[in-house]
Amino acid sequence: MAGGLGMGSAEGFQLVEELATLLGGVVGASRPAIEGGWVSRAHQIGQSGKTVAPRLYIACGISGAMQHISGAVGSKYIVAVNKDPDASIFKVADVGIVGDALTILPLMMDEIRARKGL
Repeated sequence: MAGGLGMGSAEGFQLVEELATLLGGVVGASRPAIEGGWVSRAHQIGQSGKTVAPRLYIACGISGAMQHISGAVGSKYIVAVNKDPDASIFKVADVGIVGDALTILPLMMDEIRARKGL
């Protein structure tokens, strides 16, 4: 999971952390989320961060700037959640959800919890 500027704040970014925990994943972030102080630089994905290639990469509120995408493009399956239907992230995503990540992520987590019987 990775979050970007579209998460709006450190509080909003906590949804990315909750989703990662629920799925047994690791938290990543775009540069704007790092610069906003929402998560430490150790979580940065992209040209000036880490390159990742998980089976599932969920990009939450990430526009899809090439600097970020270069660090995640090796992922097997990319799901993008962004309220901008023209966001670049949708060009590399296998599944795109157009909507506010702050609204979509709680719904996703509710469904995951239900399927896991939690």
